[in-house]
Amino acid sequence: MWAATTAIIDRFGLPEARKSLVNKIRSQFNVPSKGVVFVFERGDYRNFPNATWRPTAVHLNIQVGGMEEISPEHILGLMKSKEYSNLIWLSKQACEDRDIWFSWILAHELRHLEQDLQSHTLSRAGHFLNRALARINIEEPKIQNTIPTELDANLKAWRVVRKVFGAEVADAHVKNESTTGQDKQSFRILMSHGSEKAYDVLSCTISLLRKYQSPLEELQKESKDHFVATFDIGAVCAELDRVRNNR
Repeated sequence: MWAATTAIIDRFGLPEARKSLVNKIRSQFNVPSKGVVFVFERGDYRNFPNATWRPTAVHLNIQVGGMEEISPEHILGLMKSKEYSNLIWLSKQACEDRDIWFSWILAHELRHLEQDLQSHTLSRAGHFLNRALARINIEEPKIQNTIPTELDANLKAWRVVRKVFGAEVADAHVKNESTTGQDKQSFRILMSHGSEKAYDVLSCTISLLRKYQSPLEELQKESKDHFVATFDIGAVCAELDRVRNNR
């Protein structure tokens, strides 16, 4: 259970050149030989009742994080099979995108897998901040890269595309997105960090949770989101601190 040989389910029908690119991206990560399934989708679910499937890509720890019961039938069947502990899913939109964006998206989700393998509590903290931080007053911009797990995943994606496409091409992509893309501010934050500078995602997550612990706990009292309402900020910070000290 949860330990089938790591596999790819290609519902999209990736061309051979794109399959080769997938292998290049995967080679930059320590992907377990068992328990991981990649799904390249032939459809998009932007209006799906479960918001989990509306983004262009998703990483889920099915074994520890639980199943998304309201899911497309083929994905739900895959989760209920309990063959794979972790799922990385890319939508049709992601699969149709340009090589550099496809690679960035896949690398981003693979970094979320690495984060989860390091500490599922870290993944939970990232999900909590994604759901809750936008609903309180904060000093930082309310964008993806304010969440440490997201910034960490994007920094890793940048490093990976530098290796695959070359530094000049990758850096030009980031610079262009910082001036003309839909997420200009997030890419400006990336540029302020630099592609090769070390980033301590555990420490930054702890710091952000502790900085806004009081307003977040006030939000939790009123939240109808069970995950948000029951998230124990103090216990999570203590666990992340333990993981950090045992590295």
